[in-house]
Amino acid sequence: MNDVEFEALCKDVMEKKLSTNLRLFAKGRDGGIDLTNNAITHDFIIQVKHYIGSKFSNLRITLKNEINNVQKWKPKQYYVCCGMHLTDANISEIYNMFSEFMDSDKNIISLREIDEFLQKPENIDVVRKHYKLWLYASNILNEIFNQNIFIDCEALFNDIEEESKYFVQTEIYNQCLEHLDKNGLLMITGGPGVGKTTTSKMLVLYFSVQGYRVRYTTNGDMTDIKNSLSSDKDSKEIVLLDDCLGQHYFNMKNTQEGELLSLIKFVKLFKNKKIILNSRITIFNEAKDRSYEFKMFFQEKKIRNHTINMEDITPLEKAKIFYNHLIYKRIPKEYYEAIKRNKKYFKIVHHSNYTPRIIEHVTYRTNYLKVAPESYFDYIFESLSHPHDIWKNEFERRLKEVDRAFISTLYSLTDTTVQYSVLKECFDERLLKMKNVDYTINNYESILTRLNQSIINLVDNKRTMHVGVINPSVNDYMKTVFSDNMLELNEVRDSIKHFSQFERCYAKEDLPNIFFQLIASEEIFSIEFFSQDEKNYFIVANICQYEIRQQHYKQTIIDYLNNAYGYYYLPSSEWLPHIKTLEILLNDNLYSYYSLSSFISDECCINNLFMDLDLNELIATINLLSQCYRRNDIEVSWFKPLCKIAITNAIASQVENVDASEYCENYDIQDLVNENTKMYYYGDHEDMEIDRDAITQTLEKWVAEDIENEIIEKLSELDETISIHTDKLIKKNLSLDGFDSIIDSCFEPDYDYDEYHGSDGTGQEYISDIEAVFER
Repeated sequence: MNDVEFEALCKDVMEKKLSTNLRLFAKGRDGGIDLTNNAITHDFIIQVKHYIGSKFSNLRITLKNEINNVQKWKPKQYYVCCGMHLTDANISEIYNMFSEFMDSDKNIISLREIDEFLQKPENIDVVRKHYKLWLYASNILNEIFNQNIFIDCEALFNDIEEESKYFVQTEIYNQCLEHLDKNGLLMITGGPGVGKTTTSKMLVLYFSVQGYRVRYTTNGDMTDIKNSLSSDKDSKEIVLLDDCLGQHYFNMKNTQEGELLSLIKFVKLFKNKKIILNSRITIFNEAKDRSYEFKMFFQEKKIRNHTINMEDITPLEKAKIFYNHLIYKRIPKEYYEAIKRNKKYFKIVHHSNYTPRIIEHVTYRTNYLKVAPESYFDYIFESLSHPHDIWKNEFERRLKEVDRAFISTLYSLTDTTVQYSVLKECFDERLLKMKNVDYTINNYESILTRLNQSIINLVDNKRTMHVGVINPSVNDYMKTVFSDNMLELNEVRDSIKHFSQFERCYAKEDLPNIFFQLIASEEIFSIEFFSQDEKNYFIVANICQYEIRQQHYKQTIIDYLNNAYGYYYLPSSEWLPHIKTLEILLNDNLYSYYSLSSFISDECCINNLFMDLDLNELIATINLLSQCYRRNDIEVSWFKPLCKIAITNAIASQVENVDASEYCENYDIQDLVNENTKMYYYGDHEDMEIDRDAITQTLEKWVAEDIENEIIEKLSELDETISIHTDKLIKKNLSLDGFDSIIDSCFEPDYDYDEYHGSDGTGQEYISDIEAVFER
C-alpha cells in the first residue's frame, strides 16, 4: 500500500476499534494530527505513520518531533498506527514518549495488530473495502500463469501486477462486484479510456481469490469457451470476455451475438458460474441493432448492463487514481511539486475531460520528460483540455468512413446539440456525395445506435430528440480535423444543406461574399434554416445589405415583414438589425422596386409588423413608418390609434416583466427596513415587528417612479404627432413579485464559503479528502 491507501485503511480500522467517526485534520505548520474525532475536544488523535519497509530509527526521529505537538493538543487518548513490524522494545520506547496520553501500549498499533484485526471474520467488510489486502494476501498474483486457475489468460493478465498498483476501488467497482456476486452476469460498457478492462480484470481477480477458475479467450471464439466449461454444478468458474463483441464492430461475425447469447444462457444455468462481459458502447449498440434477440435480452434485464461514465466517478476517486500514477511511476519530486503548487491538482481532478487513460498518458516517463518540471501542470491540463490522441485513435482507426462523415456533419452544425431531423437531412446530403455507400440500409439510424454513449449522446429536449457529442473534447478534436484536413473540410462544404454549416465551415471574413453569392444566385432557396422566419430574416437582411433587386424575393420580403420582423437570432456573423433593414426597405430604391406601398397601407400588415416588438423597437418602427408616409404623401386614419394601442401594450408588457431587484440595487434597503422596524423589550427578551406592507409600498413607489421616468424618456423620441399618457399604466401592471425576497435578504447573514475547505467553527480547518491525498 502507498501512504494514502495505508492512511485510509488505518482510518477504517480505528473507526471500528473506537466505535467513532474520524476525520482527516489539517496539520498546519505546527500540527501533527492525521486523524481526530473532534477538532475542539480531541478525544482521540491517531497519528498514522506509513514507513512500510523503513527502519525503526527513522520512525523514532519522526515521533520525537511529534511530542511537542501532542502536548499542545492534549488529547484524551493518543494512538500511533504504524506500517512496520515493531519489537517489544520498540513499542515500549514509543509508549514512554506518549504515556501521558495513552492508557497502555495497546495504543500503539503495528502491522501485527492490523493484520490480526483484519483476519477476524467480523471485519471482512474492511478487507473488501481495500482491494490490495485480499489481492496480495491471497498470493493470487503469483498464480496468474497457473493454467489450473487462469486458463488462456496470459495475454489479458500479462501486466496485471503493474495495473493493480494504479487501480482504485471506486463505487462503480463496488456496484459491479455486488451485482456479480448476487446475479452472476454483468455487462460493462463505456467510452474509450474510462476503465472497462481494468475494472473487469479486478473483478475477475477478486473471484479467483474466492476459488473460481478463470476462463478467457483472445480470439473471441465463444463456442470454445462454452465447451471448456465444466458441467459440474459445484465447479466454480468465471468467464471474462474482454471486448466481447470485437474491437471493431464492422469486423463482427454475423453469428457473434448468437454465440454470445448461447454462452450467457449456459452460464445462467449454474449458480457457481459467473460471466463478465465488456464492450465499447458503440459496438454494444451495433449488436443490439443487428440482433433483435440480443436487444431484447438486455431490454428485459436478463443481464445487467453497467455503463461506466466518468461523471459517476467521484473527484476523490479521480484524485486517488492520479496520485497512484504519480507515486508508482516515481514521478520526480520537482514534477510532483508543480502539481501541488497552489493546489493545482484540484483543477486536474475536476476537469470535465478527465479519464484514467489521459492520466496514464501524462504520467508516462517518455511523455512528462518532454516538458520542464515547472510546466508539468500546464502539460497535463493541456492534455485534458485537448485530448486529441484519444479521439484521433477512435476517429481514424475504429470508425467506418460513414461514421467519420457523420461526426464531421454533426460538428459542422453545432458545438452543443442539434435537432435529430436537421442532422439527418444534412447527413443524407453528405451520403449522396459519397461513393461505395450501401443505401439499402438506414445508415443514419444505424450510426446513431452504434455511436450513442460512445462519441455522441441522444438528448430529449422538450420532447424533441437532439444529438450532440458525448464530451467537449470530441469537438476540440474535430476542430483540428477541420483546420488540418482541407480535403475533408471541402467535402463538408460541398455537401452543405443547412445555413449554420456555412458559419462553422468558413472563416468569418469569407462569409459576406459567400452570403452575397447565395442571394444573388438564388441558391439560398435550397438551403435549410432552423425556421422559415430565420430564413426570411437572413435573405431580407442581405438584400438590404447589398441592395439586391430580384423579383423572386418580393414575396420573401412581404413574409418577413408580416412574420419575421423582430425575430431574434444571434448568428456568429453580423446580420443587419431589423430596424436598419426596415429603414433600407422604406428608402426609395427598394421601396419602389418591391412595391411596398401596398404593404404599409394595409392596417392588418402594420399590426403584424408591430406584433411582439419591445418598446424601443416599436418607437423606432413607428418613426420610420411616419417618415415614409409623409415622404410618399400617404394618409391612413387608422395609424395613430393603432400606434397608441401597440405602445400601451408594449409599456404594460415591459412593466409586467420588470426585474424589481435591478432597481432596488440603487436604494438603501437596509435603512428602509430599519425605519419600518419596531423593537420591543421584555426584561432580557427582545422582539421586533417589521411593517412589511409599508416597506413594500415604498419600494413599489420608488420602482414605479424610476420606470415611469425611463418610459417618458423613451417616449420623447416618438414622432411628435403621437402622444401617450403613462399615468396609471405603470402601477396597474407593475409586478410585486420579488419584493419579499429583497426584504428578506436584509436579514440573512453573510456566509463566507470556501470552495474546498470546511471549518469546525474554531478557526481550525478540516483538510479536504482530496488535499489529504496530495498534501503529504
